[in-house]
Amino acid sequence: MRKLREFRGINADVWQKFLARRAENTYRLGNILFYQGNRPLGLFFICRGRVKLVKEDRFGHSRIVRVVEAPDILGDRAFFAERPYACSGEAMDETRACFLERRVFCELFGQNLPMFHRLTQRFAQELGSAEHAMHCLSACPVNARVATHLLMYPKQRGSNAPLRGELTLQESRTELAQILGTTIEAVSRALALFASRRWIAVEGRHVRILEEDRLRRAACPHLPLEP
Repeated sequence: MRKLREFRGINADVWQKFLARRAENTYRLGNILFYQGNRPLGLFFICRGRVKLVKEDRFGHSRIVRVVEAPDILGDRAFFAERPYACSGEAMDETRACFLERRVFCELFGQNLPMFHRLTQRFAQELGSAEHAMHCLSACPVNARVATHLLMYPKQRGSNAPLRGELTLQESRTELAQILGTTIEAVSRALALFASRRWIAVEGRHVRILEEDRLRRAACPHLPLEP
């Protein structure tokens, strides 16, 4: 937790109280941390692994809204808004998470104004990213969404690697299709098209970007792609 920007600077006494009063659990692939529609009783801190946020509509169709990788906070929007979870949280691999009850969180951090200021900045940035993503899903064709995902992948995963270069997709084709709001076949066709044009090279989940400029021109114009 101390690696998170929002919780930088907490003193040793508060940190020791956090360690003493947290509940720590390990979740295997497919285990559910929380369900869509349930009310949050506390806040999750992802220490290791990845969790996908899955939203289901009234027809039973599911879509991956976001993937959260350690170290990060999980369920924070529902927690602070005191609203039911908008998505379910499902472990994508073996995941270790700490849980802090609402009462304990307020006791430890309720008077920490700098922390709440950083949390406000986080929410604003996430809202901007969500608006861009929704615009991309509604306005951009599948090929543009796939190109954008490849270019943004290192930044989304918190990697220090540059956008140009090599990356390994952690999601399966099914998960990637759910993230991009399309079908497995459409994702495969887009990757095959980019490979045939020698913009990328694909081997399983490993992707090497060969022509970043061309891929950038094919990407969704509504997302801010840094040079």
